[in-house]
Order: sequence, then structure tokens, then C-alpha cells
Amino acid sequence: MKIHRIGTITAVLGVSALLLSGCGLFGPEKKATSIDAPPPQSEAAQNTPNGLPAAEGSADGTEAAVTESVDRTVYLLDANGYVVPFTLTLPKTEGVAKQVLTYMVKGGPVENMLPNGFSAVLPEGTEVKGLVIKDGLATVDFSPEFKKYDSKNEKQILDAVTRALTEFPNVKRVQIWVNGTPLTEMPVGSTPISSALDRNLGINLELAEGAVPGRTTAVTVYFQGQLDDKRSYFVPVTRLIPETQNVAKAAVEELIKGPSDNSPLFSSLLRTTRVLDVKQENDLVTVDLSSDILRYDSGREANPDALESLVLSLTESTGAKQVQLLVEGKPLTSGTYDFTKPVARPVHINTMQF
Repeated sequence: MKIHRIGTITAVLGVSALLLSGCGLFGPEKKATSIDAPPPQSEAAQNTPNGLPAAEGSADGTEAAVTESVDRTVYLLDANGYVVPFTLTLPKTEGVAKQVLTYMVKGGPVENMLPNGFSAVLPEGTEVKGLVIKDGLATVDFSPEFKKYDSKNEKQILDAVTRALTEFPNVKRVQIWVNGTPLTEMPVGSTPISSALDRNLGINLELAEGAVPGRTTAVTVYFQGQLDDKRSYFVPVTRLIPETQNVAKAAVEELIKGPSDNSPLFSSLLRTTRVLDVKQENDLVTVDLSSDILRYDSGREANPDALESLVLSLTESTGAKQVQLLVEGKPLTSGTYDFTKPVARPVHINTMQF
């Protein structure tokens, strides 16, 4: 299957703005039990209006202590040029959105935390001079150093900034300023950005074989990259496919098809896996797969990475809050994961120590 990564910056955003609008790539904030079962304090941090951990009162009415660090999602570049979310444990601070962007700057505090082969995405020396969030719009004002990048990295920078800020539940759109002036186009490759950016622009964009620009449907699926001999990480890829009304089914099918030819990525779902049924009812997607999904660990269970990639891909592509997985029509139980009930999207992605 031939799939092409779109390389022309202006074409990418022009096509994506036309084709991806209304696709629901940014789902609602997840309140159901998550697949990764975060600790209660992490959940509280995600659900407070400003993204900060909420202080809780003790039984005697005194204020409980707040931890000195918190998990945050930053976006980095892997060795193959893919924009990838990683969860880092950062010092507790009030300006969390500004902090996240600061940890995406080359030569900044993230350098000592980078996984092998990864790099920061924002130009060296870039500072966040201001950041205001109002009515779902995050307006970020960068210093002039933001303009010092190679044109080939322009789409990656837009993807990373947009994704990092829209990780916060009170941010749906992003506007970029430089030195107090709003940008109408990017400074190097002249990508037009007069309107606010959102997740409908996709990430790591690909055009599938047979897909015609202007007549496509977008699905964002989570493939994997190899970090070392024992660890892998999830990589979101927005693939433009021929038009379809069943986005949920298409997302699963593209995940099974796997990455594009010559891609360094891989999928943990076997290509022999058959999609028996996929349906979405309001905020719940139910997917029924053949028993090939269980061909892991000598056939005793499903690959945990395959299950997580399914949940990530379905919630991202459809906007659903929960996913119910079935195997041959029966609820799936696999290892430590209990899929007898619907599960929600992981609160944190690619959480690991380096």
C-alpha cells in the first residue's frame, strides 16, 4: 500500500483545513476510567480549570500538601522527523501552558530529559513572552528567536505548538504572535495562519493511495516507533483516506493496514485481524474484532500496545469518550486490562523514564 507523507507546507495546511474540518479529531475531556488508571491526584490536575493540581482539605480543615511535580505532555521530534507526544514529570508551577512550551525549546531545560534520538522542536533561544487563554483560544506570544528555523520544520512546529496547548481542556484553538504582533503567515515558509489553529489540521499528515485531495476523510491512528530494545512509543499519524461515513471503522482498518511503505513505524495489530463490526452511539464506540487480536504471548492474550493503540486511535478520530472492545462478539479480558466495561482514553501518553 503506497501512502505518501505530504511535504509541501502550504499544501498541507491548505488541504488539511479543507478536508479535516468537522472531523472531530479533538474529543471531549475524558471523565471515565482511563485505560492507564492514573493516580487520583493526576486526575484532579487534569480536571481543574487551569490544569493545576487541586489542593484538598484534610479532615481537620487544614489544607493538604500539594506535590512538587506534575506530569505534563510535551511534543518532541523523533529521529525520523515525526512529532510525538511524551509525558514528562515537570516542576509544579502556576504557568503550566507556558512551562510546557518552554520544555519544547532546543537548548532549553528539556535537553537533559530527552529520549535517545529525540530533539526539541522550537528554535533555540525561543522564549514565551506571554500566553493568554480566553474562551477556548490560547494566544501565545513568542520572542523573535521563534523565526529562526528551517522551512522543512514549519509544519512540525505548527503541529507541536497546536497539539501541546490543546492538551489542556480549556484550550480548543491556538493563535501565534511574535514579539507582540499576531502572525498571518509563518515567517519562513509563509504558511498562512491568519485563522486560529486547531487539531483539525492533523499531525504527521499522510495521503493514502487512491485518496483525492478535496474528497477525503481524515483518521488519526497511533502507530509505534522503537525507542530501544525493550521499549516503544506511540506516534499519531493523520491519514487522509477516500471519503467514508464510518470514521470509526476506517480508523481501525487503517491501524490494521499499518504504516506506509518504507516507514520506520509499526503497528501491534496483526494484518490478519478482521473487523467484524464497529459502531458509534453518542460517546461510545464499540469495536468487534476477530480472535487474531489474541495472538500474543503464545495466544493467551492481546498485545497491550495493540489495545492501547485502538483506544487512542478511536477516541482521537471520532471524538468518542469511551471504547468497548469485543472479540468474536464477547467482551475482551486481557492480562491486567479489563475491557468487560468501556474504557476511556489514557490521560498520559508515552510515559516512561529516561
